[in-house]
This record gives sequence, C-alpha cells and structure tokens, in this order.
Amino acid sequence: MTLETLLPVGIITAILFTLTVILLIADKYLVTYGDCKVSVAQQGGNKEFVVQGGSTLLSVLIDQGMEIPASCGGRGSCGFCKLNVKSGGGDLLPTEEMFVSKEERKTGTRLACQVKVKDDIELFVPDLLSTVKGMAKTGSFDTRTKWTFAREGKMYVEPDKKKARLDRTQKKQVQDIIDKHRNTDGAVMPILHDINGAFNYLPEAALREIAKEMDVPLSTVFRIATFYNAFSLTPVGKNRITICTGTACHVKGADGLREAFEPALNIKSGETTADGLFTLEEVRCIGCCGLAPVLTVNEDVHGLMTKKKVPELIKHYKG
Repeated sequence: MTLETLLPVGIITAILFTLTVILLIADKYLVTYGDCKVSVAQQGGNKEFVVQGGSTLLSVLIDQGMEIPASCGGRGSCGFCKLNVKSGGGDLLPTEEMFVSKEERKTGTRLACQVKVKDDIELFVPDLLSTVKGMAKTGSFDTRTKWTFAREGKMYVEPDKKKARLDRTQKKQVQDIIDKHRNTDGAVMPILHDINGAFNYLPEAALREIAKEMDVPLSTVFRIATFYNAFSLTPVGKNRITICTGTACHVKGADGLREAFEPALNIKSGETTADGLFTLEEVRCIGCCGLAPVLTVNEDVHGLMTKKKVPELIKHYKG
C-alpha cells in the first residue's frame, strides 16, 4: 500500500475511534436509567433489591453477594457468564457473538457482563450443581438451566429436580469419613478419595455434605471431583476397565482393544454393564508407555494387551 492509500484509512479509523469513545463517555455519564428492581428467585429463598440502572447485570449480581462465574473479570473474553434473557437487554453485542451460537441466540443467550440493567428484571437462579454438571458434560454452560429471565409476567422455568439424599446409614458413612480427615491439610481430596472408594462413585448428596461440613463452596468441591479421572460422578462397575489411548498405545492398537471389549461386555466406552460388574472407559495416558498397549482393571495394570486376551481377562474378573 502507498502512503496515499494508508492516509485516508488512518483518518477514518481515528474518527471512528473518537466517536466510540464519545459514545461510551456519554453512555456512562450523561444517560441515566433510574431505579431498577431486580427480583431473584433461588432455592435458598427469594431476593429483591433496587439498583441504579446503567450497571452490567454481572456487577449488580456480584454486588449482592452472588457468585457468578467470570474468569475474565467481566471483560467479555471468557464466555462463562452466559444467561438467557427473555425480554430486555437490547440486541446481541459484537463482543458476545463469538461466544453465542445460532441455537443459543434463539433462546436469548447473552453474557451477563455485557447486558446492562436498564429496566426491572426478574430472574431465577437454579441449583448450582445442576448448572456445573451441564458445563462439565458439554464443555460449556447449559444455558437452558443457568438463568431464565422474565419481566412483568410469569416465569417460564422448569422446576429443579428433587435433591438426591443419603439414607441414614450412608450419611453416617460420609460423616465418619469427613470427621476422619477434618483437621487434615487439603482435607477435601482425601475425603473425596475415601467416599469414592466406599460408594464406588461420588454421590451428589455426598458432595453437598462435604461442602457444608468443610465450609467450602460447592463449586470448589465439584471442580476437584471432576478434575481427577479416578473420581466418578455416576455409579461405576465393580471392575473399572480403563484403556489407555495415549500416542504409544494408540499406535499399538488401543482402538482394537476397545472394539474387543464393547461387544464382549455388550456396552460402549463410558458405560456400565447391567449387572454392575464392569465399567469400560478410556484415558489419555496411564504412564506405562513401555507396556503399550496397556489398560488397568481397578488398581491392576495389564500391559502388552491384545484382543485375544480380552475374553480371558473378563472371565478372570467375573470369577
């Protein structure tokens, strides 16, 4: 490009930038929206408060002591603070477009850090664990259950399912484990380990009990529970078959092992047999590359596996 071409482009860019700054300043200091009523319905009880309009929905909710996911600090660069706006909020902003799919736009999905409170808003906050479960399953927030907004009308929200509960024996078992590690540094990890061993998975009610007894946010307990592959949030079989799919194992036939186990157990990877004896799953690396292809059954390591060894291995653990 020549200087003659670049000069007009630079001038236009400078003008647009100046106009943007002026509009932002005007919006912040010259435009007022008056008092806006925000009504929040949640399991812990309803909450209603009045705020001065003009702030983002994210900052309003955080100011009221609510925990709203936003790892970018409200700059619109993480996409974690998704919610569903049923009315109001204005049009979708360019800063939101990269985080909101076409399907999500149909349901009014927005980013809380980009939506300004300009009018009365009613909102429902569902159970946090249900929301995080959706995020863990899909890799993003389940926008259908995170937030639902209505204004001057009925709230169309499917009620949360009844909370899972522990029976008296199970609750005592969980309580004993918590008491055992209560004064240990980093107690949540060993508590989760022992509960996972006792129940063969981590019941939702047990996670709630840990959060309550240890005075730790439920989101923190759930984050630890989902980070480590050794933990499961759903019941697993008595024998947990874990096939390594790392590079070395993949090259030496890990896919063939999975294809041999699935028909033999009549399940797919990630499922548990009807009799509760086996769960089949895959991990990225077990750390035994010299024994590739390798798998584990519970704590037992089986290296140099072949498809021919699969029936005998299943027979051994059935016995």
